[in-house]
Amino acid sequence: MTANHDSTPAKAEEKYGRTSPITYKLTPTQIQTFHSTGLVTLPSVLTPAEVTEQIIPTFDRFLHRVIPVPGKDFCDMSKPFSTPFEEWSIVNCMLPTRYHPPFQNNIFEILTRDIARQLHPELDMVKDYDQLLNKRPGKRDAEFAWHQDMGYWPSPKVLGVEETATCTFSLAVDDSLEENGCLRYVPGSGREKKLREHKPLSGSRDEGHALVLDVDESKGDVVELAICRQGSVTVHDEWVVHGSGGNRCEDRQRRTYVLAYRPRAVVEAERRLGFTHSHNDEVKWDTFEEGKGKDECE
Repeated sequence: MTANHDSTPAKAEEKYGRTSPITYKLTPTQIQTFHSTGLVTLPSVLTPAEVTEQIIPTFDRFLHRVIPVPGKDFCDMSKPFSTPFEEWSIVNCMLPTRYHPPFQNNIFEILTRDIARQLHPELDMVKDYDQLLNKRPGKRDAEFAWHQDMGYWPSPKVLGVEETATCTFSLAVDDSLEENGCLRYVPGSGREKKLREHKPLSGSRDEGHALVLDVDESKGDVVELAICRQGSVTVHDEWVVHGSGGNRCEDRQRRTYVLAYRPRAVVEAERRLGFTHSHNDEVKWDTFEEGKGKDECE
């Protein structure tokens, strides 16, 4: 009598991470972490060589004003718009691929486009905006105040679109550590999809772009750090409370490249409203506040 051997071929082990030059495959745990806490860190999305050769040269041309950026789209996010360039702590460049189209479809865009669709496979996620940030060395005041991204954007009521899903990717162009002001966040703070009360950091939105909300650990807010090595990426959603500390390192900057994806219907509704994420947009912030409504700010 012959033995009955199972001839079913062994199932190939699933591969995750950077599986090809243009693909980064998420694990089920990474997807679950993003949806449950509002933020996930993805290691080694770009290689050090890709960051150094494909991202930094253009990034630094913006920082040194070789590539011109008009008006308020080149500013210090933490200070009034009137602050002289020499006194800036956080150099902020909005919409770099608008002002330098050859930077479009770079390796960071290619990889994050696919990751956004893995996080929201049921939605048509498209690029909404991009942004370059640099915390200058030794700038302890280079802080991003606590906020929710939805505090900066038109509400579903204003847009006429109920969906708010967002994947905001932050590429660590340099190691992003506690001492040079890495991102910090309150896990699960956006689970109820409620907007906390925000106030302008500079007195009014005309004087400065930044908003601020209160984080109170005595009321259950638990703060965690999102340490991120060069080439790695954090992804956060639109409701999680987050910010970042200043740069205590006298000899180290913290450059970050931000890309945000939202459903096509949301992006199209924003553009119809004249909202492009440019600080030069002629936006009626009081109208946005009216649209959010009192109950959304509680």
